[in-house]
Amino acid sequence: MKGFILAATVSHLEKQYGDQFSSELLQSMNRLVGSVYLSMDDYPDNTLSILISNSADLLGFSTEKLAKLLGVFLFSELFAFNEKWISQNTNAFDLLRTHDMALNEIFRMAFPGFLAPSLSCTNISPDILEIDYRSTFLPGDVVEGLITAMFIHYGEKFSIERSASDPEVDYNQKIILRRKPKTIL
Repeated sequence: MKGFILAATVSHLEKQYGDQFSSELLQSMNRLVGSVYLSMDDYPDNTLSILISNSADLLGFSTEKLAKLLGVFLFSELFAFNEKWISQNTNAFDLLRTHDMALNEIFRMAFPGFLAPSLSCTNISPDILEIDYRSTFLPGDVVEGLITAMFIHYGEKFSIERSASDPEVDYNQKIILRRKPKTIL
């Protein structure tokens, strides 16, 4: 069921960088030119990481930078997919705390069998949120881009610290977000 993310990623990259790029990308992935990722098909857990890495190599970007950019794109896609997920919250912390309840339920209904990423949030203080991120498929850099887009959407500033969970499994991360006060001019 991971195909919908893979297909959206390839489509976005093709729109940004052209048909020639997508042909080279698919060849680097040992896929036939013109082949697509089918949205309802399942693919190995590391497919998105390989797709991002190969794309970054072709574009001359760091894998980390491209993954974060794709996270920002993913936010816009999720917003279009379910605007209520965004509009029912007033800030990024609230959105992150309701992620599993609101968004993952939609994914469970739309894509049976897909194990969506999980964000378990703990309030350390009103301006510090600790997240235990778990996913077998979506790299932490993509999630960092997604979180960045949330803060941009709400006009908030933040800092982020990431560390691998113990034990390190798949793309599990511990993320600490610190909301920065708004500056008044």
